[in-house]
Amino acid sequence: MTQSSEFSIVYQDNDIIVLNKSHSILVIPDRYNKNIPSIKNILQREFNEIYVVHRLDFGTGGLIVFAKNRYSHKSLSTQFSKNQIVKKYLCITDGVIKYPFTSLLPISKRNYHGKYKINFKSGRKSITTFIPINYNNKYSLIEAIPKTGRSHQIRVHLKAYKAPLYQDFLYNKKIDDKRLTLFAYYLSFTHPTKNKKVEFKIKLSDFMNEKLKETGLIK
Repeated sequence: MTQSSEFSIVYQDNDIIVLNKSHSILVIPDRYNKNIPSIKNILQREFNEIYVVHRLDFGTGGLIVFAKNRYSHKSLSTQFSKNQIVKKYLCITDGVIKYPFTSLLPISKRNYHGKYKINFKSGRKSITTFIPINYNNKYSLIEAIPKTGRSHQIRVHLKAYKAPLYQDFLYNKKIDDKRLTLFAYYLSFTHPTKNKKVEFKIKLSDFMNEKLKETGLIK
């Protein structure tokens, strides 16, 4: 398979391919500019069939699974819709979180500025559990476990709790760098054809380690 600096293969067989995505590539093609590189386009050049099962934001790094056939796509999509797939993220926050908590705040549709917000009238049910791993007097390293799959869910919930992602151009300081201090390090699901649980866990990206040092969360 053609190698890419924007992702690496963690696992693949006849039914699925699991990748470690960088913090700098789209999962699916941009709706306005098809020439911007995306993982789906790259994979489609290599395989006869490739199906998107879930997405990560452009700036989010880590684990993502694609299906190689319709049966596997249906199986994995069903698991996602029933919240049977476990995803765990590590995030660096601009704010201190000392204790575990679960956010149940409902999230609205995207507004004209590309943001999602908390909305108790029209928002959709959204559940994320946050577990602190380390913190200092300004920043935190948090494990985030979403139980629902809303767009920007982790980002919006952290913003609502006054601890947005340390680097997030949309929900924190506006900067040109579109990378996010958010990394999908763990993924587990039932394999579509082998009918057994598979688990994947990867190390933090260089970008995340760089930001951990920058915030003083590691030395």
